[in-house]
Amino acid sequence: MGIFGSSQRSALKTYNSRTQVITFLDQEVPTTNPEKQDEVTMKEREMSLLRQLEARLEKLERDSEAKGRSQVAFSASLVTVEQWTHHGPFDTPTTLKFKKVTTNVGNAYDPSTGIFTAPVKGIYYIRFTGCVGNSGDLNAALMKNNENMFAIYDTRGTHGSGSNGMPLILEEGDQLSITMWPGNTIFDQTRLSTFSGFLLNSM
Repeated sequence: MGIFGSSQRSALKTYNSRTQVITFLDQEVPTTNPEKQDEVTMKEREMSLLRQLEARLEKLERDSEAKGRSQVAFSASLVTVEQWTHHGPFDTPTTLKFKKVTTNVGNAYDPSTGIFTAPVKGIYYIRFTGCVGNSGDLNAALMKNNENMFAIYDTRGTHGSGSNGMPLILEEGDQLSITMWPGNTIFDQTRLSTFSGFLLNSM
């Protein structure tokens, strides 16, 4: 019962008390006795109120559980060391693993895979920032279930950077990750190349 506030605990206490009243009435007031019809009617009203109260308490429990799951935010940097670190170029499309996790409310981001998995359906804001590595080119995209949603593209040379972001409607279980295309490079030193997002509103 730790999820209930004082008002809910009071309501539950009333619920338990009234349940005892109903039990007593079931034993002491026969429904076939014409002289006790008023008491029977009162008992039926009490039972209706108790059913409504029980439904409200169950809704409070469901809402509390949903609120806990709807607190979602994450942010991570590409590398965990402060030395200038370059990744790539690779011969195939590569999922980037942002390993230095700064925020992971809800534990929906997995640094071992670089994948964020939406725990609830809702509107999320997602952002990706990348710094160009020693190849001089950076072309990378945010992928949603292997679909390209948005990208950054920078060919100005090493140490250039690009950033992009947008709100996305995600279903529970949808997966997001950053893919860097072949021949490109990215660099970081724990602060420059980042992947982040948060839940704006559950649906």
